[in-house]
Amino acid sequence: MAESIVIIGGGASGLMCALLLAKRGKSVTVLEKNPRVGKKLLATGNGKCNLTNINLAVEDYNTVLVKDILQEFTPQRVIDEFADMGLLTKADAEGRVYPYSESANTVLNLIIRRLEEYGARVICDTLVEQIQPCKDKWKVITSNGEYTADVAVFACGSNATSGLDSLHLIRALGHRADQFRYAIAPLLCEDIKGANGVRAKVYATMFINGKEAMGERGEFLFKDDALSGILAFRLSSALARYKGKVESCKVIIDFVPDMQEERLADFIYGNCSVYAPLEGILHKAIAQNVMARVRMDRSLIMSREKADGIAKACKAYEVNIRGVGAKANAQVACGGVCLDELDMTSMQSKLHRGLYCIGESVDVDGLCGGCNLHWAWASAMAANKDIK
Repeated sequence: MAESIVIIGGGASGLMCALLLAKRGKSVTVLEKNPRVGKKLLATGNGKCNLTNINLAVEDYNTVLVKDILQEFTPQRVIDEFADMGLLTKADAEGRVYPYSESANTVLNLIIRRLEEYGARVICDTLVEQIQPCKDKWKVITSNGEYTADVAVFACGSNATSGLDSLHLIRALGHRADQFRYAIAPLLCEDIKGANGVRAKVYATMFINGKEAMGERGEFLFKDDALSGILAFRLSSALARYKGKVESCKVIIDFVPDMQEERLADFIYGNCSVYAPLEGILHKAIAQNVMARVRMDRSLIMSREKADGIAKACKAYEVNIRGVGAKANAQVACGGVCLDELDMTSMQSKLHRGLYCIGESVDVDGLCGGCNLHWAWASAMAANKDIK
């Protein structure tokens, strides 16, 4: 039976695991490289902390191997666990669950308070340099000395945003780990000009090497050199998950998803001025980009041919994608500890008894909208249940 546990990483998964174990009376030590735990947690959901999503499904993740854990540790289980801590939550129309305060600080402060009440040790400004099996225990060598425990939990996350790539620690123990690839980030492009800060609700389809990778409705936030917003973040996961060589990537945008092309053409032909045919349909900056793609003669009369061309440009605006935004702008990363070397019901290593890998440090990533924080909580709950 484990009397002591050392958790490497004070992010969402590490903190949840520590809290649950300490609540059961276990001796828990959390080691964190930063001056304070939960740095990335504070940035989630634009600072509002999107805890989970009541509509999440296995299909939102990069692998079906999460199925057992998701079935046991559901969004309601997560909501109930936070309620037990004293956190009131609410869900929006899309199922995203937030603290009632809409502040990530509320969540982090509550977790830290409960850790203190349960007697868990949290040691910051401590960089882990090596993890060693030592007889029936685990030795963790850090910049501030050594720690020994019955169980070690690898919860280092990824190097997205302000994180650190700590996969060398787990590779040194014989585990395979895929290189991190950034996701939930802007899509870099140069095909829309003069629309910086403009938002539009559209339907967009991503094609990688000519094949459809993902299609979804949502909102884009246009930047001078990128597509941002929730829809772009979700599409970025499809690109980040692609493991082959990306020779081309395009996003086809339907700016008027609520209307069939022929009906849109009818409306333009019967109601719109040839001077500014999209003035009453799209934001001016978007309309200018669309119209730049339409071949038109100099006649000041709206023809059916012109209306058809404008409607087609509205419904199939092609954007060439250069890649996913840089590390600093990425919320999560694909890659991490390979799942075939983990028990995907408990997150315990198949190579080393008493070693667990949870959260973003493993090769599990979800779409934007609460899926990744849910995985952090759920994988921590699975490890807690298994540690006796």
